[in-house]
Amino acid sequence: MDDYQKIIVKTTALQYKINYNDKMPRSFGTSELLYQSEIHFIDAIGIDSEINATQLSKKLSISNGAITQVADKLVKKKMMEKYKKESNKKEIYFRLTAKGAVAYESHKNFHQEINEKTIAYLKSLSPEQIEGILGYITIADETLPSLSLNK
Repeated sequence: MDDYQKIIVKTTALQYKINYNDKMPRSFGTSELLYQSEIHFIDAIGIDSEINATQLSKKLSISNGAITQVADKLVKKKMMEKYKKESNKKEIYFRLTAKGAVAYESHKNFHQEINEKTIAYLKSLSPEQIEGILGYITIADETLPSLSLNK
């Protein structure tokens, strides 16, 4: 197998690993296991954010129905709470509970650790090597179909 085939095989294996891991619930510093959709929902709300369902739908590129489903699961897990503002009784807003804030921070630290390792490696590469990686990522990105709510 030549180097080109090795890169394609390793990229495919990495893609499968990412897809598999995305489907598995994980602990983010609490007793509750969270799926990718749930931790990304928590991440989108953030620590001090006041965000409503419409804003979350746009931010996460998911339907309002999906927002309701994930929100209900996270309320049940005591990761977040729904509330209405005195000035706007129509819109439902979301905020993290203390438990949700722990999961948020744990998720943030998880990504920070991965990013630090990646940046340390990338800093060891030449500008030409960086350009090669960026070119490969660009081709993969342009080849894969875009995600859209307008299917």
